[in-house]
Amino acid sequence: MIRRTILLGTLAIAACGPVTPPPTIPVSAAPGERVIDPIVRAGNNATAFFRRPQPNQPAVAARAIADIEYLAGAVPADPRWQTASSSAQVQLIQARNQARQALGIPRTASAQDVIDGLTRAADALDANDRAAAAQALPRSIFTAGPDQTLRRLAQPPRIPSASAALAALSAGPSPRGP
Repeated sequence: MIRRTILLGTLAIAACGPVTPPPTIPVSAAPGERVIDPIVRAGNNATAFFRRPQPNQPAVAARAIADIEYLAGAVPADPRWQTASSSAQVQLIQARNQARQALGIPRTASAQDVIDGLTRAADALDANDRAAAAQALPRSIFTAGPDQTLRRLAQPPRIPSASAALAALSAGPSPRGP
């Protein structure tokens, strides 16, 4: 009885703590194209990259890693996707941690800050603006520095858990989800 009371008390206190909202990622569609579920879109984009990563495409790598970062936070927070494979959720977190390690991003960095920095850097690289890309990667988050981070993105970092996580996630949410 005492153990149950302590457990319930601990859960009640934890429920009162600050809740970090799930991250968001830019979702856009070409004119006439239907916008799909951002989790599905991020999964499709990341899968395409991690299936066959190509060197010298730092913008594509930045977006794929931003997608992994997004998925690791969004899947467990989305009621429809909470029913997805628990192994997918664990592997997404492992993939996010591996990506962070490869790029020199602290574990304590905000997912939204990582996503925003990588997305802005990718947009700048697409516009051939290397200075803006470097500026999008603040040293407080990308501790290797902007130039080294861009070099690492140009030679796709090895993220062993990404393929397994994305494969497990591809089954989608369980039909019994809300």
